[in-house]
Amino acid sequence: MSVHADSTTSDPSLTAAPPTGTGVTLVVTERVRRSQLEAYEAWARRLHALQAGQPGFVGLHVLRDLSGPVAEYVTLVRFRDRQALEAWRATPGYREALTELDRFTAGEVEYREAQGLEAWFDRPSRLPAPPLWKNVVVGVVGVYPLIMLFAWLLRPVTADWPGWAATLATATLSTIFLNWPVLPLLSRALRPWLYPAQRVDRDS
Repeated sequence: MSVHADSTTSDPSLTAAPPTGTGVTLVVTERVRRSQLEAYEAWARRLHALQAGQPGFVGLHVLRDLSGPVAEYVTLVRFRDRQALEAWRATPGYREALTELDRFTAGEVEYREAQGLEAWFDRPSRLPAPPLWKNVVVGVVGVYPLIMLFAWLLRPVTADWPGWAATLATATLSTIFLNWPVLPLLSRALRPWLYPAQRVDRDS
C-alpha cells in the first residue's frame, strides 16, 4: 500500500499542523470513489476550514492512499479534550457536511478515537492493533536516539541547570519530535513487522 501524507502547510484548509501527543484524536477513514476525488477534496477543504475555527481544535493531518481501486483518506483530527470533540460533533456545520459525504464515498465511513501517541501508529483501518509489546519496541526505538541526541545538543545550555530541569528540556523536545515525524515514519517503515498478515507495497 502506498500512503502519501499531506504534510505541507501551503493549503492550511486541507492540512494543518500535525497533532501533538495530548488531547483526543478522531481518526476518520473514508474510501472515496475515483470519479469523486476532486469534489471530495473541495468538500474536505470546506470542512477543515470550519474545524480550524472551532474552539478546542488543535490540528489535523491527512494520509492519502491512491493505490487501490478506490482512494482511501485517513484524517487525524486533534482536539484539546473530549468535550471539545463532542462540541464539534454537535455543530450545525459538521452535521450539514455529513449529509453530503455519502455521494463521495464507497462503503461505510469508519470513525475511531485515540488518545495520545496511539493515533500515530499508522494502523491499516481494517486490521486490529499490533500487540502492546510491538508498540513498546517501536516507541523505544524512536525515543531513545532522540533522548541521546537532545541531551548532547542541549548540554552547553543546560550544563548548569538542576538535573530535573535539564531532563525536562530533553524530554520535551524528544516528545515533540517523536510525535512528528519520527513515530509516523517508524510505524510506516515497520508496517510489515507490525502487521505481518498484510502484504505491503512500499513507496518506490
